[in-house]
Amino acid sequence: MKDREKSGSAKGGFSIAKLVVMLVGTGIIGTGIWGGKYMLSKDEEKIRNENFWKVKKEDFLVTVKLTGTLVSTDEVMLKSELEGHSTVRYVIEEGTKVEGNFEYTVQSGDTLESIAESNAKDALNIKALNKDLKLDWDHLKPGQEITLPGKLLIELDPLDLKGRINQMDIVVQRSENALARIKGNFRTVQLSAVLALKRAQNDHQIAGSELEKTRNSTVKNYIDDKVGLIANLEEEVALAEKNLKAYTELRELGFVSDVEVLREKAKRNKALHTIKMTRADLDAYKKYDQASLISIKQLTVDEAFVNIEKTKVQTVADLSDANSSISTQEKTLNLEKERLEDLREQMANTRIYAPEPGVVVYYAPRHWEKQELVSNGSNVRRGQNLIKLPKDKSLKVDLSVPQAMRAQLKRGRKAWVQVENGEPLPGTLSMLSKIVDSNRRGHTQKSYFKGEITIDRAEFPDSVSEGMTVTVEIQVINLIDENQRIKLPNQCVISQMIDDVSETGCWVLNPDTDELSWRPVTIEYNDENFVAIKDEIDPGRGLREDELVLLAPLTQADNMNLEEGVTNKGKVKLGEPKLDEDAKEKSSTGG
Repeated sequence: MKDREKSGSAKGGFSIAKLVVMLVGTGIIGTGIWGGKYMLSKDEEKIRNENFWKVKKEDFLVTVKLTGTLVSTDEVMLKSELEGHSTVRYVIEEGTKVEGNFEYTVQSGDTLESIAESNAKDALNIKALNKDLKLDWDHLKPGQEITLPGKLLIELDPLDLKGRINQMDIVVQRSENALARIKGNFRTVQLSAVLALKRAQNDHQIAGSELEKTRNSTVKNYIDDKVGLIANLEEEVALAEKNLKAYTELRELGFVSDVEVLREKAKRNKALHTIKMTRADLDAYKKYDQASLISIKQLTVDEAFVNIEKTKVQTVADLSDANSSISTQEKTLNLEKERLEDLREQMANTRIYAPEPGVVVYYAPRHWEKQELVSNGSNVRRGQNLIKLPKDKSLKVDLSVPQAMRAQLKRGRKAWVQVENGEPLPGTLSMLSKIVDSNRRGHTQKSYFKGEITIDRAEFPDSVSEGMTVTVEIQVINLIDENQRIKLPNQCVISQMIDDVSETGCWVLNPDTDELSWRPVTIEYNDENFVAIKDEIDPGRGLREDELVLLAPLTQADNMNLEEGVTNKGKVKLGEPKLDEDAKEKSSTGG
């Protein structure tokens, strides 16, 4: 029996479904294939001995082997911020070690242009980098600290940006002139409004004075004048009465003529008439003219007051219009300045400098990304990744874990990472996604999960760098000492269908009868070469040490149908198919 030990252990394993098909198709499974031990020749005995594995417990380091890519854990990704599309005019050579932004102290006599020229930087990029400082670039103060860009990495074609900047600069200057004129007009409106208000207020004051004068002087004087006139006339009448009486007596004595008497009588009558008319005029003045005159003067006062209010309202409206014009023009100017600043920023975006020190690595597009690798003349769109600046020796491994291996892995598992022909590096599975990687799912029939290995070492060999493909072996469990399990090659374990239900097991040789019997087993762990079988109490299940199990003959796999079907179909009852009318007609006619 010793010569039957693991002579087939060097043979590689293959999928369970393939082995089932092979065993069924080639007729290995079944008692008829073995006949009886007495019918076998010595050559057949030797062939069969070479296809068995002796069962025993062994140490088993269960690992999952994958390939991954070294990526930086600390890097700066530089993208195109230029609007639309452009082309690369210059790009620094990949692998170049570059310096990043640095501080500069303004010296006496420095200007933005002189600083840019002496340091071989672009003035627009210097301004953009120090935008938060809000500096007066026309009057830089000595001792002021500013930041200058690092090494120039990429220069993009600016297209017509220079012309657009010049045109917008002219528009801004015109808007600034228009704003100055509008502000001058506003000052004029202010002065005119103040003058108009003073005039209205002065007119109101004069009208009030005229009203007061009319009430207390003009009317009173007129009445007093008429009253005085009447009094004077009454005295004249009294005098005329005396003269008339005297002249009448003198006429009777013959000293005066009748004419003189009539003259004195006429004077008296005229004075009486004048008194009558004056009184009538005075009554009419008091009754009509006095009120009318005062009313007219009061109306003038009211009109002057209304004119004051109208002037105030008009002043507010005029000033509001002037303010609105200023505000509108200021907003227009600000928008135009923003457009100009945007264009200048776009011009600055045509040059990409290194913000931090690092080694230049061209961004390698993923297979689903439709973009060119950065190079002179390549097309670039806004937001496109161009260059990475990873910091030296800060690396991790990006993994794509197949669905079949996902269940065995957990975060925190230890791993070995090895660059081809290099020294293995210790690592830890630091990230394992719970959802399928949709980027890979769309390009393959298999499902993958994202994973990351953190390398547990601060120093790396010089030969190790970002972008390298590495082999990763993640430790699942180390079955040693009392944790040993029965260890078999994958080739020993197959599946067969029993009532459309898949059952995993081995074909075990009975040494007394030389017959094979089916033994269900439970796989606890597996890798690409071996499986660890669970210990079982049930004698009808599991394996025991020193038993012999069949190694499936892989030499006949070339002629097998390797398509894998759905397993455990017997557990699911599909029921009768639901046919539409056309399908029913075809079914009934055999179509």
